[in-house]
Amino acid sequence: MAFLNKVKLLELKIDEFLDLVSESGIMFEQVISFFLEGEYNLMNQKCEMIRAHEHKADEYRKGIEQHLYKYTLIPENRGDVLSILENTDKVINQIKTAVMSLLIEKPNIPDFIIQYMQMMIKSTNYAVEELIKAARAFFHNFHLVNDYTHKVLFYEKEVDDFSEKIRKEIFDSKIDLTHKLHLKQVIYEIEMISDHCQEVADRLIIYTIKRQL
Repeated sequence: MAFLNKVKLLELKIDEFLDLVSESGIMFEQVISFFLEGEYNLMNQKCEMIRAHEHKADEYRKGIEQHLYKYTLIPENRGDVLSILENTDKVINQIKTAVMSLLIEKPNIPDFIIQYMQMMIKSTNYAVEELIKAARAFFHNFHLVNDYTHKVLFYEKEVDDFSEKIRKEIFDSKIDLTHKLHLKQVIYEIEMISDHCQEVADRLIIYTIKRQL
């Protein structure tokens, strides 16, 4: 009974960790909206919440790792679980990096890329949402993992497509080179969020196959 309670506690902590990543993805989209609308006070509030979530997610991840080793839980899948947690942590880390760059640097976003940028942000958020569903499925019903991972890969590809269109619009425009390079970096930092989602999705696919063997 004590062992089962420890497993249940572990599952609860993993779910809480995933909640933090999911909520950060939602707030990320809100931050972009506030930024484009010039609502910097509201943007700052959300950025601080994301930063707090990222710090708490780090603490959860470390606590889960200690819990796994201290009580020798699921030793046959421990490496896979640790890999999923560590790489999912990169997603929330990148969300924090992207929003803090916007908050501090406040780049001037030209009107001609705003629509593409909004669509890119939407697809980024969808990628995070589907990743969290896939991760939850891995721990609770791994037969559903592939139902979500293929959506992560779909949205990651959409983000790449939007990123390419935005960069083309930027470098075809007549704005100065320094501005172009700044915008390129902004778009790259956003694009990296879905790239990290793809990395976790790829691992989930492999680990799910291993569990089925």
